[in-house]
Amino acid sequence: MTLSPSVRKGIWIAPLLLATLGIGVAVVVGIADASPTEQTEPAPSGSPLLTEVGEQIALPARTWTASGTHTAQGYTTEAASTISVAGMKSDCDNINLNKKLAADFRSDVFGPGMKGFFYKCQRVGSGTNKYWFTISSAKRAQIDKLCDPRTTYPLVHDEQHRTYWIDKPFTCTSRVGPS
Repeated sequence: MTLSPSVRKGIWIAPLLLATLGIGVAVVVGIADASPTEQTEPAPSGSPLLTEVGEQIALPARTWTASGTHTAQGYTTEAASTISVAGMKSDCDNINLNKKLAADFRSDVFGPGMKGFFYKCQRVGSGTNKYWFTISSAKRAQIDKLCDPRTTYPLVHDEQHRTYWIDKPFTCTSRVGPS
């Protein structure tokens, strides 16, 4: 049985194509692994950046910390009757791009001293954003109140996004005491 030149050429090209696709898959997987969502090692405790941030926001040396998610709704006016689609989108975009560090998080609810870090936001429904957070305080009672699903949050105005916000209860998936 003799093979035509085009069949012989196809037999020779097939392994090259598969090899090329294999390399392509390896390259794509390598690129995917280098995405911004990749888990990285935490900065060393002696990190000059973390030291400076901690000093600037007056982070106590010993803190209680909670992490998890919560949702919030944004409105165009204090009457909280019309969803602020633009404000909510802008807030999510800002948090996903720049993250957010709040040196005195919701002092109207918790009193002074709560330090909040918001690092991810996602729209999860019509008029609802979901946020991922880590919040610390020198006072355990503040963290207990944060993680209590019965805690209520009054309407607050966000000048940057020209939006009135109603925070929903915080769902704490992790709590750590001072070490």
